[in-house]
Formats: sequence, C-alpha cells, structure tokens
Amino acid sequence: MSNVTIPREQWSEFLDGFSKRRAGWFACLETHDTKTGETVSTRYLPFEQIALDTEDTKNARINVTVDSDNKVVKHVFFRPTRLTLQLSRDQEDESLHLESLNTSTTVRFRSASARSDWEGAKAG
Repeated sequence: MSNVTIPREQWSEFLDGFSKRRAGWFACLETHDTKTGETVSTRYLPFEQIALDTEDTKNARINVTVDSDNKVVKHVFFRPTRLTLQLSRDQEDESLHLESLNTSTTVRFRSASARSDWEGAKAG
C-alpha cells in the first residue's frame, strides 16, 4: 500500500472528482479521537459525497455524507490539516485518511457489487 498526500490547494477539486468516481459505492468511517483515544466505526453505508466546506473561511471542514436508513447523515471533520489517498498495491483508490482537529479518520470504500458478494457469503 502507498500513500499520496493531497496538497491543500487541490482538496476541493480532488474531493469532487473522488465523489464522482465513488458514486454508488459503500463507505465505512473509522474515527480515532486523538484526545480520548477512543475509536469508533460506522457500518458500510451508501456513499453520497465527500466535500470541502469553506463557508467559514477560518474554520474549514470536510464533510462525508452517507445514506442511513433513507436519511442523509453528514459526518463533519472540523479544521482538516491533512488529506491522504491510501492506494492498494494495484494502485486503485482504496481509502482516504483525514487528519482534523482532535480526530484521525479513515474512510474505506467498497463497491456495491463487492458488498452484495460479501452479504451473500455472510448469509450462506
């Protein structure tokens, strides 16, 4: 696996393109709180979007939006400092890693077809 750090001035464009490439996929968020040491993970949910929100120019955010039981859920990462694309050995997008105020988060992706295969194997 290799890591590619995305320069801050490219975040908006990169995240827009990444969201389009991952449309219809599932996402799981693993967030580690650097202050408390607690780590929480979501289940794989239908991925909607990941975007840079600069509405508050002094306090940028990266928002990850997923669908959970027909409700839109937005995970907000306040004051992001680093965005890293983690690539698999075959150089396909595998996950995104976000460093933000008090958190370190990895967003993992799984294609819809992989999810169907996984659920079928789990049920069998």
